[in-house]
Amino acid sequence: MARIPYGVSSFSRLQKDNYIYIDKTKYIETLESYGEPYIFFLRPRRFGKTLFLSTLENYYDIQEKENFDRLFGDLYIGQNTTELANNYYILKFDFSGVTTNSKSEMKRLFAQKVKKGIKSFVDKYDFDINISESEEAAGIIHDFNMEIANKIRHQERKIYLLIDEYDHFANDILGKDPDEFQEIVGQTGSIRIFFEAIKEATADGIISRIFVTGVSPITLDSMTSGFNIAKNKTMDSNLNTMMGFTEKEARYLIKETMPGYDFDSMLQRLKEYYDGYLFTHRANERVFNTDMLLYYVSEYLIDNTEPSELIDSNISSDYSKLQNLFSLKDRKQNYEILEDILAGNDQRGKVTVEFNLQRRFSKKDFLSLLFYLGFLTIAREEDGFIYFRVPNYAVKEIYFDYFNSIISEETLFDSLEIEASVVEILKNGDIKPFIEKVEATLAALSNRDYIKFDEKYIKILIFSYLNLTQLSIVKSEYEVEEGYLDLALLRRNKKKGNFDALIELKYIKAADYREKGEALVEQKLNEASEQLERYGRAAEFKDRKDLKKWALVFTGTDAAAVKVIK
Repeated sequence: MARIPYGVSSFSRLQKDNYIYIDKTKYIETLESYGEPYIFFLRPRRFGKTLFLSTLENYYDIQEKENFDRLFGDLYIGQNTTELANNYYILKFDFSGVTTNSKSEMKRLFAQKVKKGIKSFVDKYDFDINISESEEAAGIIHDFNMEIANKIRHQERKIYLLIDEYDHFANDILGKDPDEFQEIVGQTGSIRIFFEAIKEATADGIISRIFVTGVSPITLDSMTSGFNIAKNKTMDSNLNTMMGFTEKEARYLIKETMPGYDFDSMLQRLKEYYDGYLFTHRANERVFNTDMLLYYVSEYLIDNTEPSELIDSNISSDYSKLQNLFSLKDRKQNYEILEDILAGNDQRGKVTVEFNLQRRFSKKDFLSLLFYLGFLTIAREEDGFIYFRVPNYAVKEIYFDYFNSIISEETLFDSLEIEASVVEILKNGDIKPFIEKVEATLAALSNRDYIKFDEKYIKILIFSYLNLTQLSIVKSEYEVEEGYLDLALLRRNKKKGNFDALIELKYIKAADYREKGEALVEQKLNEASEQLERYGRAAEFKDRKDLKKWALVFTGTDAAAVKVIK
C-alpha cells in the first residue's frame, strides 16, 4: 500500500520512499509552451506549492540528469520530455519561516534565507566563488551576481531561480502594520531592492528562468517597477488544477491508500469538508486543499475513524491571521462583510489583479484578498461580476471560530460551557441550557452600537455556538425536498450522541412586539412550526426517532417562545 505524503514536500523523497504521488507533471509542458521565462503563481497556504517547486527543481536540475528515469520515467513528463529537462543550475530561495516580530529581525532572517540559498547553490555545483558578507539581502544577491557572472556568462546553461513563499512574511506585516509593509516594499525598501537585484541578473543573462510562488499579489504590486518582469499566471484557466486535487485525483488517492474502505461515501464527506476551490471563472473543475485532504486520510488510518478536528493544527495556525485581515484598513466595512459571509451569502465583487495600498482599500480589494488567501473562492461569474463564497465546511469553521473569539472577548463567557450546552442537545435532546446561553450572550451584547439585532444576527450567533463542538456539523439554509431549513445540527458519528436537531428561527422587532404582543409571537411560532413539520417529511428525516425539531421565536434579547415539534 502506498504511503501518504502528508507533510512531505520533497519530490525526490516521494519517488524514492514509496509515497503516493498525484502526477502534476503535465503542467511542466504547459508552462514551457507559454514561452514565458519569468512566471508568478499564487495559491493559498498548504496547497502543494512547495512540492511543485521541488518537482521543477528535480526536472530542470543538471545534476539530476542521471536520476531522470527513476524520478520521472513513469510520469507524464517522463513520456513527453521537453528539451529544457536537466538543463539548468537551480538557485532556490524559501522564505517560509521568516518571522515578523520586528522589522530588524525580519530583515536579518530574510537575508539569512538568501545566503542559505546561495551557499547551497555553491556547494551543490562546486563553484569557486566567495559568498557575500553583506547583511542585506540585496547586497548578498548583488555580490553573487557579480561572482557567478564570470563563471557562467559564456556557458549555454544558465540559472533557473525558484522562489517559494515570496510574500510569507509580508502578509503578516500587512495585517499588523500597513505602513511598515509599505516601508519594506516601497522605493527604498529592502525587499524591493532585493527583487531589483534579481531583475538585473535577468538582464545580464545570469538568470534565465524564474518561477515564484506566494499567496497574494499585494507584495509584488507594491514594488511596482521593482520586479515587473514576471507574468502572473494565477488565474490561467489551463492551470486551475495545477495545485490542489481534483475529484478524480482524490478518488485515486483514497483507492490507493485506503483499500477496502467505502470511498464513495467517504468522498462525499471529503467534498463537503475540503473541496470547492475554483481559481478562475473561466474554469469549471473545483479542487480540494491538498494538505487538508492528506491530513484527513492519514488521521483516519490511525484508528479507522474521522479525526476529531477537521482542520490540521498547521493549517488552523496559518489561518489564525484572519483577525489581522479584518482589522485591515476599513474595519467597519470588513465587519459587515464578515457578518454577511457568516449568514451564508455570496459576495459580489471582482478579482483585484493589481493592488494599490496608497488608495482606498475597497470592498472589492478586501474580497479579493480573502479569495487569494483561500477564505473565499469563486462561486460563479454573472453580468460581469464575480460572486465569491466560502469554499467548504472546514473554512466555514474558521470564520465561526473567529466570530466566537470576538463574542468571547466582548462577553468573557466560557466557551466550554457553551459547548457543553450543545452536547446536551446531541446527547439528551435538551435545548434549554443552550437557549439560556444564547439569551445571556445577547443581553451582554445589547449595549454594543455596532451590533444590529435581527434574525440574521441571532442566526449567526446560534450557528457559531453550535459549531463549537466537533461532534457534529452545522448546516444553514439546508436544502431538503420541502424547502430550506434554517439550521440543521447533524452528528458526524452516529455513535457519539443520540440526536440530530432541526431549528427554525423567527425574530420579532421590539416595536412590532410592543404593538402586537403575544399574538404576533403565536403567529410566528405557528409559521415556524408548520415549516418544521413540512421539512420533517423529507426522506432523510421522515419517521426518525433520533431527530429533535424546535421552533424558536426571539424578540430583542429573549427567546419569547420555544416549541418542540413532534
